[in-house]
Amino acid sequence: MSHMARSHPPRPAGNEHQDFKVAIRHHEAGRLARAESIYRNILQDNPQDGKALRMLGLLAYQTGNREQATMLIAKAIGINGDDAAAYFHLGNILHDEGRPDEAVAAYRDALRIKPDLFPALVNLGNSQLAADRYEEAIRSSRYALEQDPNCAQALSNLGQALSKCGRLAEAVRVLERAIDNLPEKATDKSEHLNNLGLARQWVGDLEGANRSFNDALKRNPDCRLAERNLLINVLNQPGQSTEDLFTLHREYGRRHKKSGIVSTKFDKRSKDPQRKLRVAYLSSDFHAHPVGFNVLPLLSNHDRENFEVHIYAEIEKSDEITNEFLRLADFWTSTRNMGDTEVSEKIEADEIDILVCLAGRFNLNRPLVASYRAAPIQISYHDCATSGLDEMDFWLTDGQLHPSDTEEKFSEELYRLPVFYQYQPPDDFPDPGPPPSVENGYVTFGCFNKPEKITDQVIALWSDILAAVPDSRLLLKNRNYFGDQELNAAWREKLLHFGILSDRLTLLTGDDNRADHLSLYRQIDIALDPFPFNGATTTFEALAMGVPVVALEGRRFVDRVGITLLSQMGMQDLTATNFGHYLKIARNLAHDENLLRHLREELRNRLTASPLCDNSNYTLSVENAYRELWEKWCV
Repeated sequence: MSHMARSHPPRPAGNEHQDFKVAIRHHEAGRLARAESIYRNILQDNPQDGKALRMLGLLAYQTGNREQATMLIAKAIGINGDDAAAYFHLGNILHDEGRPDEAVAAYRDALRIKPDLFPALVNLGNSQLAADRYEEAIRSSRYALEQDPNCAQALSNLGQALSKCGRLAEAVRVLERAIDNLPEKATDKSEHLNNLGLARQWVGDLEGANRSFNDALKRNPDCRLAERNLLINVLNQPGQSTEDLFTLHREYGRRHKKSGIVSTKFDKRSKDPQRKLRVAYLSSDFHAHPVGFNVLPLLSNHDRENFEVHIYAEIEKSDEITNEFLRLADFWTSTRNMGDTEVSEKIEADEIDILVCLAGRFNLNRPLVASYRAAPIQISYHDCATSGLDEMDFWLTDGQLHPSDTEEKFSEELYRLPVFYQYQPPDDFPDPGPPPSVENGYVTFGCFNKPEKITDQVIALWSDILAAVPDSRLLLKNRNYFGDQELNAAWREKLLHFGILSDRLTLLTGDDNRADHLSLYRQIDIALDPFPFNGATTTFEALAMGVPVVALEGRRFVDRVGITLLSQMGMQDLTATNFGHYLKIARNLAHDENLLRHLREELRNRLTASPLCDNSNYTLSVENAYRELWEKWCV
C-alpha cells in the first residue's frame, strides 16, 4: 500500500470574487453541496474561470466522480496552464485511476510551476513507486525528506521503493521511522504497520511480521491487507496447531459474513444438469505468476462446447501471459477500482454458474467476493488453507494434499481431484547438463525458495545434512535477495550459528530472466524443500532441470505439496516422514553418483510423461468436477 499526501496546496490566491472565497470556506468545512452550488454560479457568470473549474473538479473527485473531475481540471489547465494546483489534483486523480505514469507527468508539471509544492513532491515518489520506477521513487522521496526528514508519507514511499529494489534491511529501518513519525491517532497507521509487516516477513522476521500485522488489526480491524498478510505469514511458521490455524481462519470468515444473503436468489436459474455452464475465474494472477502458470493449461484446454469461460481480473500490469488469458476468455472483466459488492453484482448479473476464486489470500485476490454469494457454486482453488468463509462451498485438492485421514480443518467441503497441480510441459527449458558434482568433486545441495520459508528448524536440519555429507555445499538463491549486503551478512551469520561455515555456503545474487534462472539449477545436485511451507514452482523447476528434490511429508495442504508433486511422478521415495528420514534420503542420494547421473538424464522425461503435465486429462478431471457439483446443485 503506497501513501499519498492528501493535503491541499496553498489556497487559491488572486481571485477577488467574494463568492469564490465563500465557496472555498464551505469546501474546506466539508459543506460540499453549498460549495458546488456557488462554483457553478460563478461559472455561469464566467465559464472561463479556471480556478472555479479546478475547484469544482476537485469537488467532483472528492465525491467519487473521477471522470467529471478529470474533464473539469483538464479544462481548467487549458484556460490557465500555469496553475500548479490543477496539475496536482490531476495527478491525484490519475494515480487513483491506476495511471501512475500519467500522474508522474502531472506532478512534474506542478513542480515545474511551483517547485516548493511539497505535497506534489511526496506524491511524485508515490506514483513513481506505483509505476515500478523504483529508483526514481527513491530519489524523489529522499529529496522530499531533505525538506522534511520526518514526513511519514515520504518515508513510507521510500521504504516500499527500497523493498522493491531488494534493499530490504534499509527498508525495514525506514518503514519503522515512518511509523514513529505518524501521529498516534493517524487514520492510516494500520496501513503503515502492514507495510512494515511485509518487509519484516521478506527479511525472514516472521515473529516481527506477525506483531506488525496484529498491531495493524488492533488499530483498524478492517485493514484487509494486514488481515490477509497475517493469514499468509502464519503458514510459514512451524509449530502452528491445526486448531489454532482453523480458529484464525474461522474468525476471518465470521468478520466478513454478510447478513441478508437470500438462499433462494438463484431459484430461477435453469437447473438443467447437462446445459452449457458459465464458469468464472476470479484472480489477480493472470500474468507471469505461479498461479497463472498453473491454471493456464486448464483454460487452454477447456471444452468450449460445454463451458463458457469468464475471467474477472484484478490486474495491475499486463504481460504476454495476460494476453494469452485474454485470448482464452470468452468474456473478460477488469475488476480494478471495483468494490467487492460491485464485483459480486457483476458476476451475479452475468449469471455465472460456478465461481472459482483463485489463490484467495495471496496478492490482490478477492476471496471476499464469495461472501456475497455471487454464484450458485463457489470454489476455492490454489489457496493453501481454508478460506474460512461460510459461502465458499468447495476447496479443490487431491488425495495426497488431503488424504482421507487428514487432520486439517476447513469450512468448505473438499473435492479431491486425481491430481491437483498442473504445468505446461517444460519444452522450452534449457538443457540440464551433468550433475555439478561430476566436475566439482563435491555435492551441492540447493534451495531457490523464498527465504521466509527457511526457518530455524529447516536450517538446523540442513546443517545436519552438510555434516553427514563431507565437503558438501549449500547454495541458496531467490531473485536478488542476497544482493542486499546487509541481509547477505545477516544470513551468513545466522547460518553460521547453526554450524554452516561460510566456505560451504553460496548465496547467489541477480534478478535473472527465466532462461538464466533455470540454468542456475545446473549448479545444484540435490534440491532441499523447505517446511512447513513447501515449494511448488521451485520443485517443478528443479525436477524439470533433472534435480531430485527431498521433501518432508507434513500434515496439511501447505506442507504436503512436496509429497503430491513427487508422488505423481512415482518418486514418493524422496519424501520423508521425519527429520531423520529427510537426512537419510539426502545423504543416500549424495553418496550415489550413478543415481544422480541417471536422475539428471531422466527426470525431465519422467515429469513430462506424468499426470503433472497431462493438460488434457487434467482439464477433463476439473470439468468433471464442475459438472458433478452442478448436477448435485440441480437436484
